Amino acid sequence: MEKPIKIAIAGGGYGRKVALPVYAELDEFEPVAVWSRRPERAGELAEEAGVGRSTGDFDELLSVPGLEAVHVATPVATHEQFAVAAAERGLHVLCEKPLADNLEGARRIVAAVRSAGVVGLVDYELRMKETRRRVIERAREVVGRPRMASVSLVQSDHADPDSRPHTWVHDDRLGGGRLQGYGVHDLDLLLEIFPDVDAVAAATEVGVPVRRADDGELRPVTAEDAYALLLRFRGGGLGVVTLVATARHGRGDVIEIHGDEGTVRLDSDRQVWWGRAGEQLQSEGPLDASSTEAFKRVARNFWAAIRKGTAPEPSLEEGLRVQAIFDAVRTADIERRWVQPKPVTLP
Repeated sequence: MEKPIKIAIAGGGYGRKVALPVYAELDEFEPVAVWSRRPERAGELAEEAGVGRSTGDFDELLSVPGLEAVHVATPVATHEQFAVAAAERGLHVLCEKPLADNLEGARRIVAAVRSAGVVGLVDYELRMKETRRRVIERAREVVGRPRMASVSLVQSDHADPDSRPHTWVHDDRLGGGRLQGYGVHDLDLLLEIFPDVDAVAAATEVGVPVRRADDGELRPVTAEDAYALLLRFRGGGLGVVTLVATARHGRGDVIEIHGDEGTVRLDSDRQVWWGRAGEQLQSEGPLDASSTEAFKRVARNFWAAIRKGTAPEPSLEEGLRVQAIFDAVRTADIERRWVQPKPVTLP
């Protein structure tokens, strides 16, 4: 094993719950600093994780001696600012998804990483879950051309004003909403199977309009907690991506991929079914669906890209691909029409 990568984590949400514990567990990394907008919060996070340095000054974070990489887990609207600053200091960057607030910002992140000659990844870790990896693999084997692809998520964790505290996730000005939390992961999955999307339509909804903040006050929710997306694939076939986070009874993810040559299905019990036309469906599972285990795969890919020179996965260019669809979805929702995504070419 080569020496661990000295990494700093910016952000106290996903960064605290998943990224920091994983980096602390893996031999490939050494967490050395934590940033949060509030210095006292950064100190709490560092103490909780056993990390020696904390700060509310991002420039100070980038100046930590020996620092090699930064994980940007801040609100989406700040990704560009932090990721570009890190790259310009010669630091490798693992950025949360979506890559930025819009495609232009995402392109600037990619340009900064390329110009600096550092490694960049975007954290589409859900594709690394065993369940979803198998869906992608089986679909490439048996499905053929798309006819109908659907991803359906039903969650109950936002069903009441007190079920989740009000944070930036509930503020559309900061890039919040369930589309940035889950929808982009589902778009990423479909694009891994059917990369050519001709146009999208969309509708979003705020089902629970207020949420209680840490100070006990009810604050307005301006970012969606439900959505329905419709994709038209180039050459034929449709995709449907839906989520409701305010259901009274949740269930596991359901994914169905129907093509001209075969079928792949992930049921709510984490069982994957697949088969070609004329065959009985085969199945395997239940398979693992741990987000933490999925992120470990992303982290190890990050290490390998830095230390071994392997191809980054998920790459920033794949992040651009999803960003183009995400931007089109936002426009389609506002303007109530079909929207063609801006072209993005992968190397």
